[in-house]
Amino acid sequence: MNIWDHSRLSVRKFGGTEVDYFAIHKFLDSSKLFYFHAKHRLLLHHLFGIELAIEKFGDYLENATGKTVLVRDIAAEHLKEDLSGKVPSLYEWLSEQGDAWAADLVLPQFENAELEKFVLRPYLKSNLKASLLLTFSDFGVYLAGEFLDLKAAQTLRAMIKPEQTVKHYLSQFKFTQRWQFHPDPKELAWLKDSNHLKK
Repeated sequence: MNIWDHSRLSVRKFGGTEVDYFAIHKFLDSSKLFYFHAKHRLLLHHLFGIELAIEKFGDYLENATGKTVLVRDIAAEHLKEDLSGKVPSLYEWLSEQGDAWAADLVLPQFENAELEKFVLRPYLKSNLKASLLLTFSDFGVYLAGEFLDLKAAQTLRAMIKPEQTVKHYLSQFKFTQRWQFHPDPKELAWLKDSNHLKK
């Protein structure tokens, strides 16, 4: 499902226009720019990803019709649309495979306490070392730029080995549950029907 399709589904559910929701869906799918495969969803399609979306966009928005809509609800619907109706935790994504596939994610000593706190956030949420993939990788550099500042992103970039990319790690990740790779068929059917009606 692409960003515009998610935005169309948000209009159906919350009213307003596609533009009202586009930035939120673009953020949740920004991981596709690092790994263009369904596995990209592991990076932001979970409760921690919703938390980040709220931090980035605020608790709510007012759509074009003046209705107040919670960012949490918009993000949760995005996850449900992509994950067969499920809103998983980061732990649910990673627990069955454990940490072995990302064993070489080793943190150095941090001089910047704010950056260390940021990098450790997914680990503290999941208690799984593999979750550091989100923040201690090329994708983590992107997130540091979005949530901290350019200097923090540059500092993190210098700490990460060139091969420490989400592409490297996600290529080793194995889907274990159908919801991880299967969009909600009801939502796909609605998109197909609405495309047909427009012709």
